[in-house]
Order: sequence, then C-alpha cells, then structure tokens
Amino acid sequence: MTQRKRIILQPEYLKNFHCIGSDCEDSCCIGWRVDLDKKTYLAYKKLNQPELRLTIEKMVNRKHNDKSNACYGKIKMDRNGKCPFLNKENLCKIYIFAGEEYLSNTCTFYPRDVKKIDGAFERSATPSCPEIVRLGILSLEGISFEQVEENAEETIQIHGTFDTQGHLFLNKPQRFFWEIRMFSLCLLQNRDYSLAERLVILGIVYKKIEVIQLEGRVRDIPLMLETMNSMIEAGNFKSELAKIPIESEVQMQVAKTIANHKFSLGISSKRYMECLKETFQGIGFVETDDIEQVKDKYDRNYQEFLRPYLKEKEHILENYLVNEFFKEMMPFGSYQSIWDSYIFLCLLYAMIKFHMIGMAGYHKELNDELVIKIIQSFTKVVLHNNQYIQQIIKLLKDSGYDTLAYMSILVKN
Repeated sequence: MTQRKRIILQPEYLKNFHCIGSDCEDSCCIGWRVDLDKKTYLAYKKLNQPELRLTIEKMVNRKHNDKSNACYGKIKMDRNGKCPFLNKENLCKIYIFAGEEYLSNTCTFYPRDVKKIDGAFERSATPSCPEIVRLGILSLEGISFEQVEENAEETIQIHGTFDTQGHLFLNKPQRFFWEIRMFSLCLLQNRDYSLAERLVILGIVYKKIEVIQLEGRVRDIPLMLETMNSMIEAGNFKSELAKIPIESEVQMQVAKTIANHKFSLGISSKRYMECLKETFQGIGFVETDDIEQVKDKYDRNYQEFLRPYLKEKEHILENYLVNEFFKEMMPFGSYQSIWDSYIFLCLLYAMIKFHMIGMAGYHKELNDELVIKIIQSFTKVVLHNNQYIQQIIKLLKDSGYDTLAYMSILVKN
C-alpha cells in the first residue's frame, strides 16, 4: 500500500533542530501557561500513575471559558511560574512516567508552528527557543527555505489558515500575497543595502500599495513591485536614504516607552527581567533623569559596541525579521493592515537594537551569548502575546509615531 505524503515548506535550519532538554539555558516549561487539547486533558484525567496522580488532580484544570478542543484544559503553573510536572533536573515527569504519547500538542510541537496558505502547508519556528536562535537566527548564510516530504499520517497542528483567493479579498492586496511576500523577503535579504535602508524602502513600497488600494487599482500591484525591484537593483534610492536624519533620542524614548509599558503589565520571565534591568542600567536611565546624558551614553554605546558588532553580524537582525515575516504570514496574517505589520517589523528591529545597545553598555561588550539571551527572552515575553502586540501598535499610532518618517528615524543610527 502506497504511503500518502505531505509537502511542507520550511526554513532549512529546522531539519537540524532537536530539543536539548535539561541543557537548555531557559525552559519552555517556565514562564507561561500551557494549554491542553481535549484528547490530552481526558487522557490525563484517566491516567492512573502514582507518580503523577496527585499533581494531575491539583494542577490540571478545565478551561470553562474556552469551548475549543485545542484549548480544552490547562496546566496550572506553580508559584514560581514553573510547570508542576518538571522534576529537579527540569525534565518532564509526564514523559518519564507516562511516555511521549501523553505529551499535549503544545508540548509536542513547540517551538514549531504550522500554517496553511492556499492549501499548502508551511512550518516555521519561534526564536523564543534558544536552540532556534542558535540554528537559524545566528546563521551567517541567512535563512533559506526548502520543501520537505513527510508521512501524511503524522499528526500536525495547524495554527492558522489563509485563503488569498477568498471572496473577502476581491480587489484587495491580499490577492497578491505571494508577489508581495516574495518581494518583501527578497528585499529584507538584499545585503547591497543596510538593514535600516531595506526597512525604509519596504515602507515606501507598502505606502504605494496603500495608495493603489485606495485608488481601486490593486491589479497594478505586480507591475509596481517589478518597477520598484528594478529601482532597487539600480541603486536609485541610495542618495535619498542618505538624507534621512539620525534622531537617536526619538528611537531611545520610543523603545523605553514600549519597554515600560510591558513592565507595567507584568513580566514573568526572570531571564528577560535581567535583560531589561541591564539595558536600562547600561544606557543610564537608572543613574540620571538628564536626557542629554542618557542620549550621550546611548550614542557612545552604539558607536563603541553595537556598530562594530553589526558590521560583522547584521545578518542576525536580518534573520530575525525574515523568520518573523515568514512565520506570521506578513504583511497580512493577524495584522489589521499592511501598514500595521510594517510598524511592528520596525518596532522589532528597534527594540532588539535598543536592548543590544543597553546590554553592551552594561557588560562593556557585545557577544553572541548576550544576543541569544536578548532575542530569545524578548521573543518569549513579547511575540507570544498578540494582545500586547496590538497594544503597542496602537500606542505608536496614538502618539503620532506611525508615519514613514518616524519609522525611518526609528530604524536609522
């Protein structure tokens, strides 16, 4: 009997991923909630394992406010935010005493994520896992993609679907998702330009798409992208990009406001709290209220530590943005508009850069280990909370910082 196959598009680095368990510097079982699918919840309640019975009775509960099978139950974390099924070596007691087949979908598939676009499967991964940062985000060669073939009987969990040809998207840019996505990913990986320059050009293109949509000419999008691509290859933007002013005080204040907003909502990750404290101390926010002194220190840290680091390793920030763009089906996905997705992409770049500048000042150096810690812990705290993402986009809009001019200032040093 012929085995049915499934084709999935995924980043090449994923084929080398495996969980490193107790060797991991963080734990995906600490710091956030764990939802249980219905099948796993019911299996736990029937499980008669003496080593697990008491913990299941006390810490596995039904989610009565969620009717879906995917989030049917939950594991209540202990007072330290830790999964009660972890042993002293941070190993899973469910896995040890009941077996792999008793792991929930959440635990089985993390950090991987599958989506379905126009009937085709795509698998991505989140850098909230340190091993994903090491394998994918630090890669000098950049992120490339491949189609893999696997047994169609193997279980997958689909986290999102997108039908670009659906009737809702008639005469809307979503119809040209593949053209816009390919253009955007190629631009983000075009190393003839600095990453800040690539982001500014992307903003110019997205503004053009908005105008085209308003004028009811969405069929012109492919031709516009082709024209912009020719201009990018010819270097036509270089002189205008050089005229963009450097306003480090604005980018510093915006990043600080967003970080403070997150702090006010609560941060359960000890690892990210260390990053945040060191960032603020490294820039000088803790020592003084004199914004001129803080700005001078911010600029010195950038020149002394971040600039030389990025001269060799700007591909790390490029990979981070490319990974997120692919994973979240940008520039559409869960964003309210193509411009909202662009705002968030610029914010991601600005926030990681802000933490790099601060922590480099605190440690008097910047190295790959610090960068892994920043990217992984920031992602874990921010990118798994869509409500917070929408809040900070709104925060920028309400403050009037959502224009292309401000986005350009936000990304350029």
